[in-house]
Amino acid sequence: MSIWDIHYDALYASPIAVDAVLVVACGDMPIELRTIDKTAGIVTGGGGGRFSAEVETISPAAAVRAADLDSIDRAALAGAQLTMNGKTWTVENHAFRPAPSGEAGGEILLILTEAR
Repeated sequence: MSIWDIHYDALYASPIAVDAVLVVACGDMPIELRTIDKTAGIVTGGGGGRFSAEVETISPAAAVRAADLDSIDRAALAGAQLTMNGKTWTVENHAFRPAPSGEAGGEILLILTEAR
């Protein structure tokens, strides 16, 4: 166990994290996990270079421990439903936030839209 495992264990056990349920595909068993609610928005996009035409936007998101999604094909996350804090969201995309020990020890940022 690395220092980063201890760090993420404490973070996701704290009041900062909330209980959530992720359903990847219709008929799949729901996955109960802890998330960090970032639905107030995170900056996404941009970063395409000094003279980039890309525009940064604010997108709702949720952070999840990568270890909690070990059994899931990451490509299947698009279209999944995440329920947290009494609201259901659709996962549009995801991004990795690796720990210094590597991608598997870090977090996955789920980029969300309001479910219809």
